[in-house]
Amino acid sequence: MGVAAVETRPRLSPRDRLARVEQGFFVLGITAVLCLAGAATTEGFLDGGNVETLLRLSAAFGILAVGEAFVVLGKGIDLSVAGVGLGCAQATLAFMANGMTEGRAVALLVGLALLVGVVNGVLVAYLEVPALFATLATGLLTIGGVDILLLDRNFYALPEGSVLSALSSGSVLGVPRAIFVAGAVFLLAWFLVSGTSYGRLTRAMGDNFETARSSGAPVRPLQVLGYVVSALFAVLAGYMTVSVQGSVQTTATSFDPLLFTALTVTVIGGVSLAGGRGTVLGVLAGTLFVGVLNNLLILRGLSSSLQDLVRGGVLIAAIALDAWLHPRDEETAKTDEL
Repeated sequence: MGVAAVETRPRLSPRDRLARVEQGFFVLGITAVLCLAGAATTEGFLDGGNVETLLRLSAAFGILAVGEAFVVLGKGIDLSVAGVGLGCAQATLAFMANGMTEGRAVALLVGLALLVGVVNGVLVAYLEVPALFATLATGLLTIGGVDILLLDRNFYALPEGSVLSALSSGSVLGVPRAIFVAGAVFLLAWFLVSGTSYGRLTRAMGDNFETARSSGAPVRPLQVLGYVVSALFAVLAGYMTVSVQGSVQTTATSFDPLLFTALTVTVIGGVSLAGGRGTVLGVLAGTLFVGVLNNLLILRGLSSSLQDLVRGGVLIAAIALDAWLHPRDEETAKTDEL
């Protein structure tokens, strides 16, 4: 009977085998190869100053991608994260420039981020507005509303000595403080995904929405909570961005590159757009890969258009790989939340 059982066991296809492997390990391997190629072909790539800059910038969009991953795990998408992050950061600096204390300004804008997260969740979970359109609209409304109603200049500088500037300035044991902040965020995200009922239920909801609902999971409150968590990580990412850059531009379209980067990191890291699949390790790997890629594109002196072409090609390749590894069956399509 044992032999017969072995003979009748279905053999896994190459696609099924790859789908069972943690994608983060593949991405880390590719990143290592990219680093070796960069060191061999690009002058200054391994300089201490360049590596520190790379890691500090990666910390900002890595935090943003962590928040995005929580929504995507539940089979949603949040296109408002960059608008929320940069819009709240812009408004915070504007309030501080007009004399408001830093603590009060931060509290007000974190409250705004929470409000946007709740609105996103209610629109998607209870009003059943497609997440793609709902979150794109709230992101544009947030950064556009901040620009029109709260800003009175085109440029704001972060005051030296502020708490926000301390997010990325200085180092601990020779490691930039931004890396410690990002590391704490990734550890918290890992705990939420792997060690709490919220993470397990979110993954179950993303894997099969109807099954999770029929089993008693509070799927609609879970969706709202996912967008709230995403908004909180987004505002932290916005503060990290201005801390690294030391200033912020108040253009309404300034969130586009950051949003593109966050989505690229999430998908490359193996957080499937089909929902229910992905790990924090994968998001970390995707963060490092995109950080190294962006850094090399800049050091090589490529034009902005060519850089966009490369990044777009990488994103399409990642989405195509995700679709191939995790095809959407008929049941998945019926419960799609995008």
